[in-house]
Amino acid sequence: MHKILTMLLAIILLFSVGISARAETAEIYDYGKERLEQAVPPEAAEILDGSGITPDNNGVTQLSFSGALDLLKQMIFDNIGGPLRLLTALCGVILLCGLSAGVSDGSDKLSSLFTTVGVLAGAGMTVAAVSDVLTDTLELLSSASVFITTFIPLFAGVLSVMGRTASASVINSVTLAATQLFSQLAVNFLAPLCGAVMGLSITGAIHPQLNLGKLGEFVKKIVTWVLGLLMTVFMSILSLQTFVTSSADNVLIRTAKFAVSSGVPIVGGTISDAVGTVHSSLSLIRSSVGTYGMLAAAIIVLPTLINVACYRLSLTAAETLSDVFGVSELSSLLKSCGAVMSIIQAVIVCFLLLNTIAAVILLAIGNGTA
Repeated sequence: MHKILTMLLAIILLFSVGISARAETAEIYDYGKERLEQAVPPEAAEILDGSGITPDNNGVTQLSFSGALDLLKQMIFDNIGGPLRLLTALCGVILLCGLSAGVSDGSDKLSSLFTTVGVLAGAGMTVAAVSDVLTDTLELLSSASVFITTFIPLFAGVLSVMGRTASASVINSVTLAATQLFSQLAVNFLAPLCGAVMGLSITGAIHPQLNLGKLGEFVKKIVTWVLGLLMTVFMSILSLQTFVTSSADNVLIRTAKFAVSSGVPIVGGTISDAVGTVHSSLSLIRSSVGTYGMLAAAIIVLPTLINVACYRLSLTAAETLSDVFGVSELSSLLKSCGAVMSIIQAVIVCFLLLNTIAAVILLAIGNGTA
């Protein structure tokens, strides 16, 4: 009697698993599709919807190389206007300073006056540009933090259902902790640091005897070194802990499969195969959600990153022109402003890498077979 009841329960379980395995992928496990889509800012969501990319349709496979280039070109056209206006205005100031120095008849006081006026005009333009970029960057970091703190736990939840509980828990906790750390550093230190560098650079440009021209480059090196150290620590901890927990997950999955295959009479092997089918269906969700998250993060970050890169390029071009015309004070100021833009760019890239590295590791451990 006991064996008959066991067989009946096994058959019922077999049919239920088989039905689940043939169900639609999105219906097998509610991974929070709506929450994930709501975490994407409206501008990025519009681009994703226009490309037919959603968390459950693996739509990233429909994105062609030419389509990606068109999207990137459109982002550049949308963000290049401000940098071009700044470059044009700075070129005008540099040309006026160069011409003024040429017609000052050797008068040091008159030449110094023209240079000071030019530096103040250039400082006003660059400070306004840096202020706008900082505002956009802080808004971006806030949106990116909201997305990461939504995407990574949902993605880790999918991996947990697939049996990668320990690895998903480690990646989730480490990534969220790193996100909070970067967010606090950006909010509490980025704006004050950039403001201080800009203020001292303007002072050094007006009073060359203070010799503050190298300050921006020095601060940029320090910030880049600190960010590189933080990313190295993050990747090291994440990789080492994932390596250990992934092995533990593999042992657990194999033990569970062996228990089902050998512990259930007659149909144990069939049930194990059906469970494998469900696992494959969940793998579709994992791939779709993972690629959606990485692409969404890139689309969230890229417009601001392109904007910063264009401003940096404009400042570099203006600095080169200033060196050509011998306006060294304005050249020093523009070099420091370029260093500030580099600091902002490094912070944005770190946020993008933070999300991408965590998603890639989650995808990699989810591809492991046991």
